Amino acid sequence: MNNPSYYPNYYSIDDIMVTQERIPCRALRSLEKLGFLDSSEKSEDLENNQQLELPLWYLSQQDERNPDFGLQVPDIFTSAYKEIYKADANYVELGRLNKFYYDLGMNLCKFEAGDDLAEMLYDTAKERVKGLKDLCNNVSNENLVDNKKLEHMERMLYEVGSRSHKMFADWLQEKAVNIKSTELVTNHRKRKRDVLDGDEGGSSQASQRSSM
Repeated sequence: MNNPSYYPNYYSIDDIMVTQERIPCRALRSLEKLGFLDSSEKSEDLENNQQLELPLWYLSQQDERNPDFGLQVPDIFTSAYKEIYKADANYVELGRLNKFYYDLGMNLCKFEAGDDLAEMLYDTAKERVKGLKDLCNNVSNENLVDNKKLEHMERMLYEVGSRSHKMFADWLQEKAVNIKSTELVTNHRKRKRDVLDGDEGGSSQASQRSSM
């Protein structure tokens, strides 16, 4: 139920937290009696082009053909940051920029900057997964999982990867060797023993008859 999702999931806590992120946007027209949406203003109405921040789930529920608000891509997903990611993606502290960096980005791909944003997310993840692999191989450093450089999904991958690496290392050192024959091999051995026992039984009966 807590697993991350890239599609709306009513029962996912992670999905709820991602869609609660407040996204910068602007009013596309004057909106009466909606001034309460902007806590920094005391006016009852929202003016045309008025800047404010609204939860992602609210912006996602708009009529696509006639929206009231235009979404503005957060700075961490703009071309300026794209150049930073290109320079050295592993140096960037994604966890400090946004705890749910990838999940939020995937949700934002449904809006105008979809193709460019998807490409940036892919390139960033591709570069960072190399460093993440090195971290997983260094399981002795337990505090790495709390490092601000890792965002939520990366931390989950780190936990799974480091645990798998440790299990493999233990297996190589025969610390946890418990290899069992498969059911198919076990059944084959049983049949082979039955055949051998049958042959031995037939041979003994034949020898008894010949002696008589």
